[in-house]
Amino acid sequence: MCRYADEVVSPEKQKPGRWSTAGDLVKSFSYRAGTVNDKLALLNAVWDKECGAYGKHWMLVAVKRGTLFVRPKSAAAAQELQMRSGALLRSLNKYFSRPWIVAVKTTYR
Repeated sequence: MCRYADEVVSPEKQKPGRWSTAGDLVKSFSYRAGTVNDKLALLNAVWDKECGAYGKHWMLVAVKRGTLFVRPKSAAAAQELQMRSGALLRSLNKYFSRPWIVAVKTTYR
């Protein structure tokens, strides 16, 4: 039983506008914005390469609002991370289309 006569005539009625469903809108937005999950996967892939020998002393913990949280294994590793944070930011951001990481902070949690 159909409520409207248009449903009988054209069952595949296209909605006006750019997107036809909410799912299409989400797909389009995530494609344009570059999803965070892809950024995290890329960051995990290049972390050891860019850290070099210090990678075994620094553990990548989290990324929140462009701030990279790293857990150093010792006080000396924390100081080395602080001194090399500028170069580390530049070397990590070169893998992304836009600079994504803005700061590096140490955390002990």
